[in-house]
Amino acid sequence: MTDEAHLLTDVRTLRLRARADRQGYGVPLLLSGLLTLGATPLYIQPADATGPADQLTSQSPPDNPAVTGLGGDFLDRSAALGAYWLVALLFGYLATLAWYRWHAHRVGVATPVRPYLIAGVIGIAIGVAAPFVLEFLLINSNAPFGAVAPLATLSGRGLLPHLIIAAGLVVLARLERSRTLALLAAGFAVVVLLASAAVDTVSSYTFAIVAALPAAILLAGGAITLLRPRKSA
Repeated sequence: MTDEAHLLTDVRTLRLRARADRQGYGVPLLLSGLLTLGATPLYIQPADATGPADQLTSQSPPDNPAVTGLGGDFLDRSAALGAYWLVALLFGYLATLAWYRWHAHRVGVATPVRPYLIAGVIGIAIGVAAPFVLEFLLINSNAPFGAVAPLATLSGRGLLPHLIIAAGLVVLARLERSRTLALLAAGFAVVVLLASAAVDTVSSYTFAIVAALPAAILLAGGAITLLRPRKSA
């Protein structure tokens, strides 16, 4: 092998090593999973709020603050759930930013995660506004019902925060150049959508299970990422 080929191989090796050292998405995955699990008790319905899913009606008083829209309006504790998600999402994005700054100081290679924080803020704003926009579209527009109703259902059940988390992780995957993280984020979103769509009859714990089930993907992915040994170059 020529000296030029050796040099090119060394450069590629150093680049791969730097990328591996820079990646730190295991902690954001675990944090997102824990925050998702933390919301689970607020999805539990009282015994008298059960029955066929298509017969659920809004449980939220009309004077709830707008920010509680993150918690939907089909659940008995939608206002508390919306307030939880507002705080949890903001905390999660800020904590992730702090983690990456510490991680960069430790390994000497930084990931530019400010776009992730910006995406999070935009996602939260969309999540707060989405219930009002979707309700308007369902009532006042000619938009196809089949295109709006699933999102409105997801919003009403307080599951939009899950999609905000998934979207943020997709942005982070792009910044990290990680196909693994992108697949985990996509899998998380798909499980949320499928679990919500599969709800037919509602019991006290139906929405708690739907909300908690996808968290297993984030927790498992985060744990495996943190525990797997680094490949030495």
